[in-house]
Amino acid sequence: MIGKWHLGHHGSYHPNFRGFDYYFGIPYSHDMGCTDAPGYDHPPCPACPPGNGSSRNLERDCYPDIALPLYENLNIVEQPVNLSGLARKYAEKATQFIQQASASGRPFLLYVGLAHMHVPLAVAGPRANPRGQSPYRAGLREMDSLVGQIKDKVDHMEKENTLLWFTGDNGPWAQKCELAGSVGPFTGRWQIHQGGSPAKQTTWEGGHRVPALAYWPGTVPANVTSTALLSVLDIFPTVVALAQATLPQDRRFDGLDASEVLLGRSQTGHRVLFHPNSGAAGEYGALQTVRLERYKAFYITGGARACDGSIGPEQQQDPPLIFDLQEDAAEGEPLQRAGAEYQAVLPKVRKVLADVLQDIANDNISRADYTQDPSVIPCCNPYQIACRCQTT
Repeated sequence: MIGKWHLGHHGSYHPNFRGFDYYFGIPYSHDMGCTDAPGYDHPPCPACPPGNGSSRNLERDCYPDIALPLYENLNIVEQPVNLSGLARKYAEKATQFIQQASASGRPFLLYVGLAHMHVPLAVAGPRANPRGQSPYRAGLREMDSLVGQIKDKVDHMEKENTLLWFTGDNGPWAQKCELAGSVGPFTGRWQIHQGGSPAKQTTWEGGHRVPALAYWPGTVPANVTSTALLSVLDIFPTVVALAQATLPQDRRFDGLDASEVLLGRSQTGHRVLFHPNSGAAGEYGALQTVRLERYKAFYITGGARACDGSIGPEQQQDPPLIFDLQEDAAEGEPLQRAGAEYQAVLPKVRKVLADVLQDIANDNISRADYTQDPSVIPCCNPYQIACRCQTT
């Protein structure tokens, strides 16, 4: 596993204790700690303090003085990490692993959690941006190069025998302005009229819908676009099925085996998906937005912080707003509540929502501990506030 982990770094939560033989990366988002060269952010964040004490006047949205660590397995090998060199190191570690795994003749799994395109955007020196491009475009080119190096190594070693699956985890972070990217056609027009952003931290399409690419020459058909409704939760059961393994039978899995979709033999994905509240409105993690085939129902609406600082108001929607995403991907005009189409869809939405809430209430297997304790911040040198250690 290479890159961002963000599921814990102490004890049993570290990647080396969660099934990975090797780990190289940062334990959480790369804006969750200071660095000596902070990169491009909005608002800008200061560098780490140079000595033993805190010397920064923290700006809004900037994380504490603890320096961002870079792990190799259980050891912190660099703190603060040099963000401008991170993509090069990830590419080197990834290609080395593919080389070694191919030489061993054993099947392998490589999970790369990229820092791109999250802020801060770090550009790896003037030669990486020869045309004076914007920081976002330069970062995008760097990500393209990193992914390309991994693909080229696979093509050289195991082209006909390896699946590459590339996807994202959320839409652009609109409050970061020109550093945030674009939502494309998924503009959330209804919410725009109410105020705030309909992108990251919201359940609008611009917040949750992401692109995905699958590449497996000779197995996954080329130049095909699928309309199947899938989720990143499907990656796990799909790769398990493709590896001809089986999942444990004593628990529930939210994902489905999407191998038939990847192989071009089906256009059938999920009938129902749920979008947990992501910080813009409602209780964090609560299920108040439902996707049912071509329809999407909002029991709560609200915008995240936009570039201009505005935030759309939280509004309860009962009966819910329902959009036909096949006809209105921009989520601009909800169905008329008195109309026949709305009245036909509403009871189906209510039933699938009630069913999943009942399923969660009856689940005695899943457990999560989100306890936060300042004492578990990773430091290679606990006697210095900034925690400094550098590789030679």
